[in-house]
Amino acid sequence: MLQTLKKFDGNIKFVDGYKVITIPAEAQKEEEKALLLEGEQITIIPINKDLKKIYLEVTNDCNFDCITCIRHSWKEEMGYISDAAIEALLNSLSDFSQLKTVHIGGFGEPLSHPNILSIIEKFKNKGLRVEMITNGSLLSQNMIKDLITLGLDAIYVSIDGSDAKNYNEIRKGGNYNQIINNIQELNRQSGNSYPLKPELGVEFVAMKSNYKDLPNLMRLADYLKARKVLITNVLPYHESMIKEVLYDLEYKNSLFDSKSCHSYMANMKLNTYRNCKFVEDNSVSITWQGEVAPCYALMHSYKCYIYEREKTVSSHSFGNINKEKLLDIWQSPQYVNFRYRVKEKKIPSCTDCQWLDGCSYTQDNEADCWGNEPSCADCLWYREMIICP
Repeated sequence: MLQTLKKFDGNIKFVDGYKVITIPAEAQKEEEKALLLEGEQITIIPINKDLKKIYLEVTNDCNFDCITCIRHSWKEEMGYISDAAIEALLNSLSDFSQLKTVHIGGFGEPLSHPNILSIIEKFKNKGLRVEMITNGSLLSQNMIKDLITLGLDAIYVSIDGSDAKNYNEIRKGGNYNQIINNIQELNRQSGNSYPLKPELGVEFVAMKSNYKDLPNLMRLADYLKARKVLITNVLPYHESMIKEVLYDLEYKNSLFDSKSCHSYMANMKLNTYRNCKFVEDNSVSITWQGEVAPCYALMHSYKCYIYEREKTVSSHSFGNINKEKLLDIWQSPQYVNFRYRVKEKKIPSCTDCQWLDGCSYTQDNEADCWGNEPSCADCLWYREMIICP
């Protein structure tokens, strides 16, 4: 790419304030584009069609009222993704030869969408791996039968307690016994084969109220024939949850012994390590309204607490699938530059900055002292202290 810069310097154009170089098809198998950044040195960032995973929020509504939920910190309209948005997305998929997976999740209960089975079927018909995360309450016998028939590849069930008392106190509106019975029905209809199809995963939000459940959780996961267990930290969306943060608590490896499933645990200590799973996995997160965000953290606007500091997080969209092709959004100079800066760690670290106290940049995510807009400098997903499937 660097060698072609001088040869094709006449093909440098300004796009939304960025310089974009185009290499004609005559010199390549097909036309290529790259973002040209000029600073102390020239940086050329290829503009590729390398989207690999879509996180799709079919609704932000839910039949539970969990104490950990983001809904305690926003005032957003509730709704369901439209058929038109699904069709627009489906029509965009052929642009991405590396796309393998659609994960149906976000910040709502996917099974409450009236057309969820049709949505799954359409993505399966495209030859994609389809995953889903659910609270498990709507896994009726008929729903399970349909999900198995459609070939759903993986299903993650949120279980934040290994017994009825803890579970019911945390996941308000849920019933522990019902969820366990539903998962057992899933096993039964799958023929009790191992591994199950769909593969079963368990997600657990760890906090001071429930972390002592972890050994029992692993035994429960074995009993339920789960293939994966994800243990993430709680992100306080309300002042009442600040006291539940674990972060610096020590764990013993014996808590995660399991005969049959893989456990993935969030980082429990703040360190210099940073890695954005969403960007590294070449994924996008699409809200029920069609907005294309780079990650879960920027899908919606909310208030949260980072080490007891109140922070206002504003959503950020690089485009909307109802108005633009997903390829155009993915290849927009702003989005390409965003992914590059996140991957290369060209972002300050607010969380452990020596000038943190009194810094106005930490009050929100609008910008940071290195000029990023929006900023990921205080993101706990970036630190892998918060994780998701």
